[in-house]
Amino acid sequence: MTPVNLKAATKVYCRLFFNHINPSPCTLCGKGESHSLCPDCLRLLARVTGPVCRCGLPHGDDATAVTDLTPPLCGRCIRQPPPFSASQSPLQYTFPVDALITRYKHRADLTVERAITPLLAETPLPWADTDAVCPLPVHWRRQWRRGFDQGTRLANLMGQYWQRPVLPVLVRQRPTPSQQGLTRRQRQRNLRKAFRCQRSVTGLRLILIDDVMTTGSSARAAAQCLIDHGAAEVRVWTLARTLDPR
Repeated sequence: MTPVNLKAATKVYCRLFFNHINPSPCTLCGKGESHSLCPDCLRLLARVTGPVCRCGLPHGDDATAVTDLTPPLCGRCIRQPPPFSASQSPLQYTFPVDALITRYKHRADLTVERAITPLLAETPLPWADTDAVCPLPVHWRRQWRRGFDQGTRLANLMGQYWQRPVLPVLVRQRPTPSQQGLTRRQRQRNLRKAFRCQRSVTGLRLILIDDVMTTGSSARAAAQCLIDHGAAEVRVWTLARTLDPR
């Protein structure tokens, strides 16, 4: 069982409680009368549109010509096919989404979660044959410092909206350094044997859930762990996707 940092957790949830009984304006622009995003700010959130590769990256200008349900793979996925079969993200990890997620994850600002809840509630289940959703966990030390695990909270929300059970079967068994600022190869080395599956998931079709996919290294490692423990198929859903700047 993950140890609980009572001080950090109390601070996080007290802040959420008082913001709930004393609603504030729009989380981004300060207008309005509730802790949600106003229509103008919602329009600022860049969406991921068009057919995407298995890794979640859009196919570019020629994407409109792709009509197959399984679009062609990008160069990296051809060279190193990911163990997951598909991925999807509603938002691009760019301003102001990156600022919101930073506040949510690194400043324990759960009002951001409330602000994007209407958007999450309207997100349809991307794969109808899904048996369950599985959070991509943080290490317990990181959860201790933050007071919460954003992947687990997102998985609980999406499991509720999609009416699918949540299976927290993965454990991050060693405290890997932060992935931010690392190259793809460094991220892969950083994640070797990072995950452990606590029980068999034989025959299940799972959606692995996290907040952001950058290079996909964490999702690859976690998905491979689930497949090694019997999962029939793993797909990945993240709130946001970092796009290739090119």
